Amino acid sequence: MAAIVAAAQAATAGNSTAAWNSHYQTDAAQTYLEGLNMLIGHSYLWAMLGVIALVLAYSLILRLNAHFRHLASMAGAGALRYFSKSSPAVSLAKSKILYAPILHYRRAREIRFSRHIAFGTVPTRFQALFIFSVAIINLFLCIWNLPWSKPEQQLLPILRNRTGNLAVTNLVPIMVMATVKNPLISILGISYDTFNLMHRWLGRLTICEVITHVLCWLIAKVDSSGWAAVKISLESPFIYSGLTAATSLVLILLSSPKIIRNLAYEFFLHLHIALVVLVLVFLWRHLESLPQRGLLLGAAITWAAARSLRFATLVYRSVGRGGTKAKIEPLNGGAVKITLTSPRPWAYRPGQSLYLTIPSIGLWTAHPFSVAWSGVEDPLSRSSSLRSNFSEKKPAIHIYSKDIEKRGEETMSLIVKKQTGLTYRLWQRAMTAGAGLQLTALIEGPYGIGRSLSSYGTVVLFASGVGITHQLGYVKELVEGYGHGTVAAKRVTLVWVIPTTECLDWIRPWMHEILAMEGRREVLKVLLYVTRVTLSQVIRSPSEHVQMARGRPDVQALLANGARQKVGCMGVSVCAGGGLADEVRRASRAMLDNGVNLDLIEEGFGW
Repeated sequence: MAAIVAAAQAATAGNSTAAWNSHYQTDAAQTYLEGLNMLIGHSYLWAMLGVIALVLAYSLILRLNAHFRHLASMAGAGALRYFSKSSPAVSLAKSKILYAPILHYRRAREIRFSRHIAFGTVPTRFQALFIFSVAIINLFLCIWNLPWSKPEQQLLPILRNRTGNLAVTNLVPIMVMATVKNPLISILGISYDTFNLMHRWLGRLTICEVITHVLCWLIAKVDSSGWAAVKISLESPFIYSGLTAATSLVLILLSSPKIIRNLAYEFFLHLHIALVVLVLVFLWRHLESLPQRGLLLGAAITWAAARSLRFATLVYRSVGRGGTKAKIEPLNGGAVKITLTSPRPWAYRPGQSLYLTIPSIGLWTAHPFSVAWSGVEDPLSRSSSLRSNFSEKKPAIHIYSKDIEKRGEETMSLIVKKQTGLTYRLWQRAMTAGAGLQLTALIEGPYGIGRSLSSYGTVVLFASGVGITHQLGYVKELVEGYGHGTVAAKRVTLVWVIPTTECLDWIRPWMHEILAMEGRREVLKVLLYVTRVTLSQVIRSPSEHVQMARGRPDVQALLANGARQKVGCMGVSVCAGGGLADEVRRASRAMLDNGVNLDLIEEGFGW
């Protein structure tokens, strides 16, 4: 804010009084005011770039610290002990600002009016601070240095132009934050969920500025010439194009609350895209011969480039060499397993996701799903591992021959839980067709930051339901790295909360593969919690390293126990429903308050 004010003051020094006190209607005054508006808009964008530079510097420091920690951990236990403690200032910042919800402990759990009506989630204090700062800066720039003592007919046109200029300027960061193809996601290490949150709030601020812009014009017009003049003005292309763009933005605001997105997301998404096109087209006409057209062009290019890149990615991953095929199998617990064979698969990293479209079920429906497993599956090695690990006792996770893919076939696998819309139709189709269903699919990816957990000596992974698909890749990577001596991890704990034991069938072949890895017994512990189990059902723990229990986990006790036995820095990752995610966040903050060196990673999709 200080940089923006300083730049504007420098431009207005010496002649601002004359500009405000006389010649409001002269060409020179209009040129001066237009130049000031453009200066404010450009300074605003430069300030945002400055914020990005600061976040980039912070991100680089974190990455360098993790890299050096990873390298040092290879030296032995002494280095791990060194990284087990954190700076009190850093722990305080994490506990009270970066990881803390605005109030109390609720963040991921949605605020609901009823089962089907939700109002969204609560941002963290750091996110709220950023949103509040952007709102205050926009308000300040809208009203700064205006001649409030002057007559209404002189004040309103200046306020009208200022708010219109800032609204157009805001379109640039809005378009950058809107797309999952945003390069800042990987550069800054900030999730798309966070960018999407900022996109929504910045959009609301922009629409408020647009409404103010229209009201300033309308009030001044009615006050000077009456409603008849307003009707005549609507025949002007400049006016009706601007009003059409403003109306489209208001419709975007009215159609975007969480309630509507939950009830009819596909309708919202396609309406949203259509309204954005209308805004860009009519605003381009409205800004003819005005310097703000350059800012609009930048926003339009950003939006078009993002959409084009997404389409190009979809074509590249899905077209050619027979296209992408999806083998769909029904699973217990209301889920389906989707095994994808792509003509151009990528080198999968844990934490990555893809967008899936199955045209025969939903042509215009693309949903993001975490990739649960990827690679070449070898049935011989898997079956031998079963014989060696489960020959003496009945395993908790069973495997059947139908789960073994073709030898040598490179695949990507998803687990999709039945909800509504596409997932429900997909489940119905799979239940009707059985295990032999194969459909043509379109995939788009990879997306996601794909954070590395290799530098943490102690890793605790929490998942509920299909959230296990996000964590499974990390478990495999860490256990495999432990066997090869390439990761710092000495203790890895996977905590999976499921409603019924049927959910174990979702990952049984992959879990068997992990349990057969070298060094698994020394590093990995799996804790399974079954929440909907009757008293007549017997819960048996297969071994000391794979334990099952009724009910929900005591997250505080689990993390406290992990902290007492921890080695090196502690990494806590959660991909779960709001209740469990909030518990993990609360317990992690408590560990930070006790001096534990801990990083919290939360995965979620911002819809």
